[in-house]
Amino acid sequence: LGSHATAAMAACRTITGGAVSSTFRRGRHFAAKGGRLQLTLGAGCIPKAGSGEDAFFASLSLSAFGLADGVGGWVDRGVDAGKFSRALLRHVHERMRNRSAALQRVDLPGVASEAFQAVRQESFEGSCTLLLGQLQQDAMSLLNLGDCGILVLRPMEQLPRFHGGTVTTQMRNLYRSSSMLHRRNLPWQLSSEDKDLSSLSHYDLVTLKLRRGDLLIAGTDGLFDNIGDLELKSMALAHHKGRDRSAQAFADTLLQRAADAARAPAEFGPGGKLDDIAIVVAEVQTATPTFQGTILSNTDE
Repeated sequence: LGSHATAAMAACRTITGGAVSSTFRRGRHFAAKGGRLQLTLGAGCIPKAGSGEDAFFASLSLSAFGLADGVGGWVDRGVDAGKFSRALLRHVHERMRNRSAALQRVDLPGVASEAFQAVRQESFEGSCTLLLGQLQQDAMSLLNLGDCGILVLRPMEQLPRFHGGTVTTQMRNLYRSSSMLHRRNLPWQLSSEDKDLSSLSHYDLVTLKLRRGDLLIAGTDGLFDNIGDLELKSMALAHHKGRDRSAQAFADTLLQRAADAARAPAEFGPGGKLDDIAIVVAEVQTATPTFQGTILSNTDE
């Protein structure tokens, strides 16, 4: 993604037994434009095996991110659906950069359509779900097709019941996506076998007005199938109170918790689904005139 020289590292880790080994994907820095709000981002993935089928990117300079969950059923045909999902997000990011350079408004459906067409022309085989997000000023646009998910939380002060009590902070649900399924375990998806681009027309498109301090947790189904929303909110509140911890540190914590739950689920509640896990965490902060923005991704070929 891009050709700028300064490199950062985003971990994409593989579960092997009980241990976690690390390989790294390169990130690149870009200068950001000023604006009212911007995102600080953390991201990563833990594939079930090999390089996995989930893809992600998170761009600080664009205040944008994407997730694509490659459909594993293609392995029966000898096809790595991860190549399809990674190629799709590479094209999404490229087109977001082009629109930003041309000072054009955010257009997630247009970006997704152009990226899907480009992947089809490159003759990649496979299929995937898709979740995109981009912040412009204080408006967050979200496009979702399939069963990736996003939870948007806002810290709110809660007054005590009695005079003299302690004011506490709670995380309020600002938005929660819902899965788009044909039937159980068969989400809406973009496929190399689609005759045209019509499968993309079923997306959900949402715009949210965000504030400083809002927190977004986005992930493939490997996250939400293994950690319930109540636990995610509890972890988000703990992160909010520990203000010295970065978005990347929180993403790493979520990844490890989801991986642990996938291997050893609780007797009741979510967990027990051994799957690729890809996560993007975004925190909303006041924009600065310029800053060095890192690209976190696993979309390199």
